[in-house]
Amino acid sequence: MADFRVRRARVADAAQIADVHIAAWTAAYRGIMADEILDSLNIDRQTAGWARNLGEESNPMSTLVALEPVEDSAATERILGFGGVCPPRDSPEVLASLPDVSGLGQLASINLHPDAFGTGVGAVLLHALEDELRGQGFTRAYLMVAEGNERAMRFYAKHGWHRTEITHVFDGVSPAVPERMFTVELG
Repeated sequence: MADFRVRRARVADAAQIADVHIAAWTAAYRGIMADEILDSLNIDRQTAGWARNLGEESNPMSTLVALEPVEDSAATERILGFGGVCPPRDSPEVLASLPDVSGLGQLASINLHPDAFGTGVGAVLLHALEDELRGQGFTRAYLMVAEGNERAMRFYAKHGWHRTEITHVFDGVSPAVPERMFTVELG
């Protein structure tokens, strides 16, 4: 296994994060989201969005990147994945389905470049994101996974996250995508 490391994302990472974001969504969501959405993802627009988000001091999202060393390049490291944690962003109606929301944080995203699938970098990044949640004082966490994203569901289950019967619809895309909640005790 390569020597992966994780650090906090920087504005200068925006282009690499955008590249990973587009590659990850295209690989994971083909057949789940409309092709028009995936085919319209634009590197310049994604880069600008990431630069803006990472530069906002009031942004509650804590974004981490997973890197691997690069030996034959001008760059010394390549971003293979990214993820973000924050206080819960879902509606009180969705969260009301949980038996206890005290100490609850959200793993809002985790995306890997398809080149990194099966390399172990996802586990390294996930554990760093869980540590970030703990460091922010959260004792439990949840995440939402698009129905049909079986690779992600197996990954989270393998790492101790529990699939719930709680679902909602992500309406940030059209047509909307149903999602399934997973939870974990961070103890």
